[in-house]
Amino acid sequence: MLSIYICSAILGISILILVLRNIKIQPRETSKPVWDISLILLAFFLLAYILTALKIFNRIIVKDYIIAVKDMLQILFLFIVIMLVFYILIGFLGKRYTLRVDKFNIGGINILFDKSSEIYIKTVGTFVSSKRSLFDFEEKRDNIYEVLNAYYEAYNFIRSNLELLDPKENQGLYKISCEILRKLNHFLTKHQNDYRRWYDRVISNDTVTDTATKKSITVHETTIEDVQKNYYRYAELLNDINDINKYMSKKEIKNIFRINFFDWEGKEHA
Repeated sequence: MLSIYICSAILGISILILVLRNIKIQPRETSKPVWDISLILLAFFLLAYILTALKIFNRIIVKDYIIAVKDMLQILFLFIVIMLVFYILIGFLGKRYTLRVDKFNIGGINILFDKSSEIYIKTVGTFVSSKRSLFDFEEKRDNIYEVLNAYYEAYNFIRSNLELLDPKENQGLYKISCEILRKLNHFLTKHQNDYRRWYDRVISNDTVTDTATKKSITVHETTIEDVQKNYYRYAELLNDINDINKYMSKKEIKNIFRINFFDWEGKEHA
């Protein structure tokens, strides 16, 4: 019993020191927490020793209390888990968050939780900025057939990712995305079918008629610029491409998709 009294005395002194050390008018920035941590650990182990020596935990009322607290903690933990799962599901259904498998390998997968609008901006912004012909068409180098492919890919990519946005919550981003889709759709509907039919026929025949001289030109011996400028709606097509370039090069597009720089800026155009 003497050891219990000694431990109780040490415990009381430790608690008293802790109380006195923490009664301060202003917190001292230079104080170190080592002593406080040591005293807290000492008080904890001394209290455990005293409670064990007094056989507190062997008493029925204490056991019942511990069991009740344990059951309540389990119920509380289960409730927190259910609420967390429910909140995540609500986020998914409301398109506030998106589950994305970033990498997959034998070691496992990386699962990223992020706001759907953030993922939309990152993915669409990166994809769009890589399509140079959306912003800058080079008449002497760019093949219009491939430009049409790029525009079609951009249209499909934006449209397939548009479901990540909430039209009300992401109103500005949704509106400008729909405007891009409208412009690309109008352009493709107007030009894609006609140009592809003409170009496929020209490539198949390996010959094209010069609209100025009316002479036949061998396609594989001619630059792409000289071939495609003989398309019967070339001036109209070129004008509409320039309109797309002007629209996509607006600061609003660059800012809303957080494009710090275009992938093709400062480089030689391929």
